[in-house]
Amino acid sequence: MEQVRSLPIPARGTLLSVEQAMQLAISEAYKGGPRVSPNPLVGSVVLDREGRFLACGYHEFYGGPHAEVNALKNLSDEELKDAHVIVTLEPCAHEGKTPSCAKMIAKLPVKKVTFGLIDPNPLVAGQGAAILHKVGIQADVFTSADKKLEQQIKTQLEEVCEAFLWNFRQKKVFVALKMASSLDGQVALKSGESQWITGPESREFVHYIRSCYDAILVGKGTIEFDDPSLNIRHPQIEKKNKVVVIDGEAELLAKFPDLKLAQIHDMQDVFWCVAADLKEEAQAKVAKMSKAPQMVFVKTNVGGDLDLEDLLAQLYQLGLRSVLVEGGAMTASSFVAQCLVNRIWMFQAPIIMGSGGSRSWTETVRIDQMKNKIQIRNPRYQTFGGDFMITGTL
Repeated sequence: MEQVRSLPIPARGTLLSVEQAMQLAISEAYKGGPRVSPNPLVGSVVLDREGRFLACGYHEFYGGPHAEVNALKNLSDEELKDAHVIVTLEPCAHEGKTPSCAKMIAKLPVKKVTFGLIDPNPLVAGQGAAILHKVGIQADVFTSADKKLEQQIKTQLEEVCEAFLWNFRQKKVFVALKMASSLDGQVALKSGESQWITGPESREFVHYIRSCYDAILVGKGTIEFDDPSLNIRHPQIEKKNKVVVIDGEAELLAKFPDLKLAQIHDMQDVFWCVAADLKEEAQAKVAKMSKAPQMVFVKTNVGGDLDLEDLLAQLYQLGLRSVLVEGGAMTASSFVAQCLVNRIWMFQAPIIMGSGGSRSWTETVRIDQMKNKIQIRNPRYQTFGGDFMITGTL
């Protein structure tokens, strides 16, 4: 998920190449980030018969009109005569909460549809293109004569709906990790104090990032020290989110009714993860509580730590498709060490905290040789106030 900068929408009649149109469609797709889950982010651009820009659109919210519908809705048949529709994902063939986009386009006088990715959904894969071919509309996967640019755009196409693709291909929860650190990689003092490392501009963007994932995940240390709200506080986004708390030994469970989480979130939106061995004890605590979260009982590894893969599998069964791990240091480090992070959002502030009295977010990660270092793929960068951000895939 990455909405760092949006491309400006060109003036109507601007001549665009297919590559430029696809990059604009990707930019538009990101605008739906906070509201489309579990559907994919999709953007679409319409060019006239001469390759001039007519309109664009994106999938705005789950259950709402798809990107193609929003891009085409105000265009006449005359404008669409021999037009070219560019879309980031193959037009859907099946009827769900919305009608089939492929069938809708098939009724229009367009000449060509270019889509970025074949839909991994077996209800769609290849069938959207087949519907268009049947009525004489050319429908092809995006390619470019500039192979370097083609590869760059295909990478961007994968990234724009990375959570959706991961869900379908792996049947697993997509995991993103957000960390805020000093220049020397420290995320909190030994006492647990961490507010605030980064500035207000970074923190506002973090609330945008929160809105793009189904749930925020933290460890018990974060709850115990900060008593955070873990909600979305962005000036342009109103959205309720879900929260996952790892409390393996159920040490904080009895305190839940007094936490900010219990005051701010609906109880069905808070998932409290406890070792399966303590199920009976935890249920007894819950029975005495005025407010109680949803309980998730997780297998443990040798040594007593929760099995994070089992935790993620259970969250997937509960309907969560993506989580944003926000800390603390041990929780973040554990996800990285077990190779469970798909994307990282790393914010660094221009400060030095010193390792003597602070904690690193990779304290349980051990790299024995440089050849085994963890590489961030397809990194992108942005500044927020005085802070620096890097995001990429692991």
